Amino acid sequence: MSLNEKSYLDLMTPWLNVMPQFIRRSQYNPRLRYYGTGESLHWPTQSNMNVFAALAVLGTSPELPEATLPISRQEIIDTALDLLRYALATHATGTEKASDGKQWGHHWISVLGVERMAHGVDAIRDYLTDEDEDALRRMMISESDWRLDQYEVVAGMVGAEGKNRPEANIWNGGVLLRTALEYPDAPRAQEYLDKATQLLLNGLSYPMDAACETMFNGKPVRQWHVGFNFTPNWSLDHHGYLNVGYMVICLSNLAMLHFFYKQRGLTPPPELYWHVREVWNIVKTCTFADGRLLRIGGDTRARYTYCQDYAIPSWMLAEDFLGDEDAASFEAGWLKVVKQDMDFTGDGGYYGGRLANIRDTSYFYFARLESDAILCLSYGAYWRRLFDLPQPKADTPKNPAVAWQDEFHGATLDRSGNAVRSFVWHGGQGPTGVIAPAGDSSLAEWQGNLHGELVSTQTPMLSQGASHCHEMFPGGFLNAGVSIWRDVAPVGEGEVPYDYAKHHIAVAALPDASTMLVLEYAETTFEVTLKAIKGYGVKIPNDVFNNQKRYYQMPDGRAFVTEPMPGQEETRRLQCDRIGIDGRLAVFALYGAEDGLVLHRPADRTIVIRRNSGPWLHSLYVEEICGKLTLGHQRVPPGTVLLDGGFAIAQRKDLKSPQTALIPQTGRLRAVKFTADNKTYVFAANFGEVAATPDLHGMNLQKISGPDILAPGGAALWIEE
Repeated sequence: MSLNEKSYLDLMTPWLNVMPQFIRRSQYNPRLRYYGTGESLHWPTQSNMNVFAALAVLGTSPELPEATLPISRQEIIDTALDLLRYALATHATGTEKASDGKQWGHHWISVLGVERMAHGVDAIRDYLTDEDEDALRRMMISESDWRLDQYEVVAGMVGAEGKNRPEANIWNGGVLLRTALEYPDAPRAQEYLDKATQLLLNGLSYPMDAACETMFNGKPVRQWHVGFNFTPNWSLDHHGYLNVGYMVICLSNLAMLHFFYKQRGLTPPPELYWHVREVWNIVKTCTFADGRLLRIGGDTRARYTYCQDYAIPSWMLAEDFLGDEDAASFEAGWLKVVKQDMDFTGDGGYYGGRLANIRDTSYFYFARLESDAILCLSYGAYWRRLFDLPQPKADTPKNPAVAWQDEFHGATLDRSGNAVRSFVWHGGQGPTGVIAPAGDSSLAEWQGNLHGELVSTQTPMLSQGASHCHEMFPGGFLNAGVSIWRDVAPVGEGEVPYDYAKHHIAVAALPDASTMLVLEYAETTFEVTLKAIKGYGVKIPNDVFNNQKRYYQMPDGRAFVTEPMPGQEETRRLQCDRIGIDGRLAVFALYGAEDGLVLHRPADRTIVIRRNSGPWLHSLYVEEICGKLTLGHQRVPPGTVLLDGGFAIAQRKDLKSPQTALIPQTGRLRAVKFTADNKTYVFAANFGEVAATPDLHGMNLQKISGPDILAPGGAALWIEE
């Protein structure tokens, strides 16, 4: 697939069919129109600017297929101008009110939309009047002055402490750079440049920056340095979890600046590129071959949206600045995924099919998601119109071998063979793991994946790990620890959040480029009402991106196909200890599934945006393979062991040859044996309170990883010689 402006226009022009349902006239000035809800809040303001920019790119495109459009080129341009004029008129420097009777501007995120729409302003500049230009100047200078006087530059690694602001520092620095460049006669232009340097150097900031002597704008980095936003291993704890998505957001804002300078034939200040290569290396590691982000820490937002959309400008930065030969293939692959969502929606919109629940629940949120999608496509259209950028290569590496870990997040990742395998404790919705083929991102989901669940009747949440430890070894990893089940929003008058269970999890990614072994043990610590008890918890997405069909195979040759059934719930007792999925993955019970595996098929999409209370906003349908499944409300006293099981999950077709066995142990020691491809592995974990040694007498074993004596929560892996 070759990439050009038309590649993007083909995905943008259908949206013109649904655009009218999002456009409103201002109640205060009918000459102005806005997109979405039109409020002065930051997301409606940005969404309005997003759509302005996308329409500006569309309306000025020499490739626009005018004969097939529902509205004329001039109507597209007129709508774009109306949206821009609404944004400028309702700013604090304007004379009009937004739909909520207020004006916007002058806070930490107020210029994000300004930054994201800048290419649209460039695209439509020939249509701007002197009044438009004056209003734009007033807004830019006013926002830039506020940043000099009011915006404090802070940075910090730990998201929960409130100072992790890499993306905010970048976009606030970006608007200062743009203002100084566009309006060099502004009274404080030099001050804008000085503070922009500080903000950009405290965007992708790193611990060693505190002692760095590299010079920028007359001073070494260490003198500009306020704090580091990234961990020593280049992970990001944004919003309090390992957030691959916001690494992308950071790069996307730098891309906007990069191409802004490139369009003008100017050399950007070098601080714009500070640590871009290092962060890109992690983002690339966390990307599937089709362009979907490998969000090893999970995601608290709607799946396949927002941060994923902003990967487009990030890939284009990697192509143009870093010369990455694979980024264009991610770009091309992702456009195919976008089309799948659009085809499912069917009316030209992006998410109205799969995210109908969000559309029907929150017009505010849904309008924002639609605006991000078309905006990000407009970057591809505009920059490929202007610049000769790389094309996808047929021989793009499908799964480059990578092993990566991060101590702070308890993260381990192995990409080897054709498998992607990870486990992370500090995930967006608690500890999470994934195993998927590198070439099939549709099999990847992180919400509660690769461990059981104890679902209370109120608002259950599994902590990011009360304690954990991990170890990498050639071709795999160990990762073990304990999390706490907590009800975070009980509804009783005077009732406070409470912990109700302790959940041990131990994971081994075997050095076979294929298999993960998972052992778990959970016990209640407080009396609680539960509505579901699920062991294993292997999540299998079955939605738009795999054409809503999963093919399951049994070891005796039986097979069946599943499709989502809106409004209906199904539980299938499989009466076997193993099952294959699409010939790509296989799940094997090790112990704890006495009655065989269970396939649970929910009534609707259960992957949700993280919130402490409903209404829940659903974004992806998944089925789940369990070793134990109990549904229905029950009151459970403390000290009840609810989960005690283990399973293997592997990227393989063969169901029959792998052999499994539980190795009897005393107390809370657990040990299992897994044999496949003429190799036998032994995996043991200690779920007790005191150190213990597994009983493995009579076995000729060679240690792969872990200690001989297992501390509480510890694990070890051997191979039989």
